[in-house]
Amino acid sequence: MPTLTDGVLYGLGILVLDFLAWRFMGRKTDQSRLALRTLMFALSTYVLFDHGMNPLRAAPWPGEPLRHLLAQLLEVVWWLQGARLLTIVLDRTVLPQTWHKERLFQDVLGALLFLAAGVGAIACVLELPVRGLLATSGALAIVLGLAIQSTLNDVFSGVVLNATQPFTIGDWVTIGEVEGKVVESNWRATSLLNAQGNIVVIPNSVAARTNIVNANEPSHTHGISVVLPVKPSIRPATVLQALTDAAASCAKVLTEPKPIVSVRRATNDAMEYEIVCYVGELDRKTGVRNELFDLAHRHLLSRGVVLQPLSVPEPVSDMHTDEKERLLRDVLIFRTLEHDEIAGLATQLTRHEFDADDIVYRADDESGHELHILAQGVAKVSVPKAGAEIELRRLAPGDSIGQSGILAGVRTAVVVRALTRATVFRLDRSALTPVLARRPEVAKEMCRLLSEHHATEELLLAAPVDVNGSPGGLLQWIRDGVRRLHELAL
Repeated sequence: MPTLTDGVLYGLGILVLDFLAWRFMGRKTDQSRLALRTLMFALSTYVLFDHGMNPLRAAPWPGEPLRHLLAQLLEVVWWLQGARLLTIVLDRTVLPQTWHKERLFQDVLGALLFLAAGVGAIACVLELPVRGLLATSGALAIVLGLAIQSTLNDVFSGVVLNATQPFTIGDWVTIGEVEGKVVESNWRATSLLNAQGNIVVIPNSVAARTNIVNANEPSHTHGISVVLPVKPSIRPATVLQALTDAAASCAKVLTEPKPIVSVRRATNDAMEYEIVCYVGELDRKTGVRNELFDLAHRHLLSRGVVLQPLSVPEPVSDMHTDEKERLLRDVLIFRTLEHDEIAGLATQLTRHEFDADDIVYRADDESGHELHILAQGVAKVSVPKAGAEIELRRLAPGDSIGQSGILAGVRTAVVVRALTRATVFRLDRSALTPVLARRPEVAKEMCRLLSEHHATEELLLAAPVDVNGSPGGLLQWIRDGVRRLHELAL
């Protein structure tokens, strides 16, 4: 029977403490767990060797069955503890840092060490013939290998994938037809979190045989492709110029590498055009792609190209008149006007042409109280600061500047400069005065819309007046400006 002096009970007590440390210590204290388990293994080694239970040979009490069995158990557990501790140490000190999140190499390394420990324990502690065991295990391995051939294919494919590292945990990749974020890569499969929030498990053997596109590499450029079908009767030069301006209208698109606009292919029903451009951050791709579709629609429409089902004939209309009215309807403060009022304002629009880098609008010009509507081209809105111009936003066809000026007489300190050749329609404040005088309720609604517009406060930051000085806030400040400029009673 084991006693308190022969070391068996000491060894069992150390084994229980080691199990409790592994079970109840949190994962956030990995360093403490490793230190405690190292201490437990050292104590176990000391107790075993000090009391004659050498793990390199059989237990020394064959005449005492219970004591002999417990001693053998402690010696076998010592081999397994050593394998586990060696696995953790090698993982921390030998394997590269990038492999620490990959379970495959940890599992393979741990399996090899535990296999070696098991063979050592069988040979030294149990004193069984290892050669016969290895021969039998070799035949068994062949049978199992044939039975789990597909699984082994996944394992070896996983080794190749993890060694070559076409992706890491957290990368956004496309494997075959599946796109998503890599959340796990283990010995059997790679798990992706797709855009719908679902986990897609792809066997490593499938991933190794298909194309893998890593959207995170290179880290500083991420490509976007926008494809648009257009009627083949439209001259390609017109469409290419419109799409080039669309790419230039998006401030988030990188200038280097330069955006590329090309004819992708031509069929009897349509010509496909493609915009290929780049952004600097991966999470901007979806937003920029959506914005490019909208900008392409606006720039094509400014050149008379209407995107519609190719099987539907294009309606015949007076494009010149329709264009002016369409541009006026896109202006925020004119959304409350009737059709005849829009048509009346359209007749008073004046057309102006600007070359690239020309100044379209500046507060100290006579155009400060005019509404400017961009009909074609690209322009940028910037504010002078410290001898330079800081860009606030870009204008595409349908965008306007000067709504606060024509309505309330506010002269903002922004500068609008053409980035490409641009066509601008101007509307003088005198054209709006009769409408406001005839319908005061429209003037109030215009003031409300302008005060709630998300871009108004950004532009008024550059105004040379104190908006906060008005007791009624921004809305009342705009109403006071309308009353003074148009001589109305609001």
